[in-house]
Amino acid sequence: SGLPDYIGLMTDDEADVTTPAQALDALTTVEELHFEPGTRFEYSNSNFFLLSLVVARAAQQPFHEFVQTRIFTPLGMTSTRLFHDHTLVIPRRASAYAPRRGGGFQVAMSDWEQLGDGAVQTSLVDLARWDANFTSHAVGGEALHAFLHATTPLAGGQPNSYARGLFVAQFLGRERVSHGGAWAGYRAELMRFPAEKTTLVCLANLASMNPTALCEEVAKLVLGL
Repeated sequence: SGLPDYIGLMTDDEADVTTPAQALDALTTVEELHFEPGTRFEYSNSNFFLLSLVVARAAQQPFHEFVQTRIFTPLGMTSTRLFHDHTLVIPRRASAYAPRRGGGFQVAMSDWEQLGDGAVQTSLVDLARWDANFTSHAVGGEALHAFLHATTPLAGGQPNSYARGLFVAQFLGRERVSHGGAWAGYRAELMRFPAEKTTLVCLANLASMNPTALCEEVAKLVLGL
């Protein structure tokens, strides 16, 4: 889209409390795009954040309630919720850490309340249920499945591997659909190989970990690559 990432427009301290209203206010200060939409790919949390506001207004329902009702509950994701309120108590949540300068570790948590681009509190079991929907199409049907995986070339015909919240590309000659995430001390990767009906999920609570690289190493072993 060319929209700058709202995170870069706000405080650099992940531990500060920030709200959706503050993020929207920050985006209103943008006077020009980074580039003409469609001419190149640059990941921006702003797109997902703004889409969550669109969904909430269209549904006339808070985004976290909409997602819970329409997605998490139908899929049986009983341990999943959106962190829309920094005072929420999340049962069984693992704290996140980062290496401390000089040795040891320190807590690396966030109190940001923006949604759409993250803030999903979940578990390995629930992510397996999420992943199964890409086969069963229980939520969204086949039409949504095709929509999410569709890629559009950039202006000028250059290839673009980013679909709609999914990277659709090749890994050592195998079709791979994946996406990773990183915020505060949390790291995550979900990597699916559709033809092999194999999915790898890695959740980490240490900022120095690299779940993508770990999943790729496991993929090589499991798929014999």
